[in-house]
Amino acid sequence: MRLRSLPALLLLAPLAGAQVRFPTDQNARLEELGTVFTVTGRQRVPRRVTLECFRAVKIQGMGDDATLEISGNLTMRAATGGKIEFVDVWVELTPECKGISLGDCLFRGKGGIRPSPDGPIDAKLELERVEIDNTASMTLEASGGSILMDGCWTRGPLTIRGVNRSATTKSNLTLAIYGSSGEVERRIRGLLGGITIEGLKDGTIRTCDIAGPLALFQDNRKLALDGCNVRAKRVEFKNTVPGGFSGLKVTKNDFRAEQLVLTAPLQSGKQERLTFETCYFRGLEDLDTIRKELLDDALDSETGAVAVLKDIRPDPLGLAGTEK
Repeated sequence: MRLRSLPALLLLAPLAGAQVRFPTDQNARLEELGTVFTVTGRQRVPRRVTLECFRAVKIQGMGDDATLEISGNLTMRAATGGKIEFVDVWVELTPECKGISLGDCLFRGKGGIRPSPDGPIDAKLELERVEIDNTASMTLEASGGSILMDGCWTRGPLTIRGVNRSATTKSNLTLAIYGSSGEVERRIRGLLGGITIEGLKDGTIRTCDIAGPLALFQDNRKLALDGCNVRAKRVEFKNTVPGGFSGLKVTKNDFRAEQLVLTAPLQSGKQERLTFETCYFRGLEDLDTIRKELLDDALDSETGAVAVLKDIRPDPLGLAGTEK
């Protein structure tokens, strides 16, 4: 059997690590084009284009403000192992974005996911085991659609904001965040860079480890915070309009915060009530002590919201870890 010469073999196989410009002009499977893709400046994926990737590849930003503007469909899931890495690049979601599905993706360096200056999205986003490293961040703004985050980890800030459709029509955004907790490869995982959750029509945050300087839940019409380890330094439930706490359900959480704050507009002779049911408060059991050392509500300051503590637990429930 005659063997081909070495130069001929090299011509038949792609060079390992060869860099290819990230494609934006036509439908493509990235892994069929290369393993390292570069992004320079602002590159837009048009609405008519669908991009897919099902193997570990690397997307490398080159220079300042390397940005992928997504107006079509983007599916990137490392189904065969490893990670799809975004390094020093922003993924920017435009109002024309149809849908995003990310699995086993890692964002590191100066980048992450952010909204477009053109306006909020109204699409379906599915994020599974997506990791935002220390220097990256994720901000999502939507007037509608849905966001699912399953087993995702953030070390940089996480902001999810429902944006009103008009002066008279509220946001129609729904959100579900599950299982952002635990230890993987000897690293504590969770929502560790602080979170802001605002303007939801409906949301559920369950079994998540929430840390960082601030955990803010603001103007959400319906939200369930369940089974979480809430250890951000300051935790605030805030509403800027009366009656905003009626759709909030706070159950089976371990609160290890330094400060737990309730904020709502003052109304003549009326107070809004937010019930904390079956929760742990740093091991404090006496209501007066909890109010003195942790809680700030209508009984302590000029605000229109008061906390109702039901079934105070002396020991942590531990549903989202035991980190302090």
